[in-house]
Amino acid sequence: MGVGVRVKINFVLNTSPNYTEVQSNIFSLIMEKLGRDEYTVGKYREGSLNFSLFIRDRADVVMSHGVADKNYFWVKDEQGLRYADRLKAVLVPGRWLKDRIVRSRKLQLGSDRVFSVGWPRLDMLRQLAAARAGDRVKGGILWAPTHDKVKRGAENKSTSSYPDFEAWLPALREKYPVEVSLHPRNRKDKKPTIEKLVDADYVISDFGTMVYEAWALGKPVIFPRWILGNRIQEYLPHSAEAYIFEKRIGYHADSPGEMMEILDSGPVLTSDVEEFMDSYLDNYRSGNASERIATVLREMAGAA
Repeated sequence: MGVGVRVKINFVLNTSPNYTEVQSNIFSLIMEKLGRDEYTVGKYREGSLNFSLFIRDRADVVMSHGVADKNYFWVKDEQGLRYADRLKAVLVPGRWLKDRIVRSRKLQLGSDRVFSVGWPRLDMLRQLAAARAGDRVKGGILWAPTHDKVKRGAENKSTSSYPDFEAWLPALREKYPVEVSLHPRNRKDKKPTIEKLVDADYVISDFGTMVYEAWALGKPVIFPRWILGNRIQEYLPHSAEAYIFEKRIGYHADSPGEMMEILDSGPVLTSDVEEFMDSYLDNYRSGNASERIATVLREMAGAA
């Protein structure tokens, strides 16, 4: 680059139809904090700071398209090398995951290459929640499972409550208003779950982004342990989600009857959730993650 030429931030577009809306949503939030002359959008661009939400994309900086851990930054390529080690930096939601990455003997990312930035969708979700505060139906439940694409183990089971939990929806609907929002991989409509999450009082989920966003919005989460068992600990060891299940953070129902008892009791956000989320999500209580991400990218582009 010539003297005085600014390195632009390039938002790398992933072409997967399952995540188009999520990608657009997150990118837009960050772009709003940048000047229009500071960034481009498209394929990988030589001479730019390339930013992606997908670990397998060719990029310089990656933030996961979801806020969950899921051992995402430990993914290997076909040669057995970890994608994250090739990057200039990774962006994570908070110090819990940053500390885990920096301590890991399987990754070569020092603390100077891991930036704790919060979760940008939460900036928007909080605004929407405030705007819709008077319109919600009290006591509503949202079942929002992650996708069941990946099957593991001798039983060929996923770490999702989908589709098994569908069997309990009729009984649940006899007592409560219930909404369902499947993962984009499991439905034709690929739009992110936003309004349904904001409107719900309680969330039933397993181990994806919905868990963290629900907690951040003050909504108790119930995990159907009678379906999930110990599969998350077994197949996603050391992850934040395995930690949640090992420590039984939040509400863990070991039977359908226990789930109904929890709901009937009027569950609240418990202290163990508050403590965990304070360490996992930088903007759990306040702050603007979109602004933070824009600042980090701008500073990295300026130093290039």
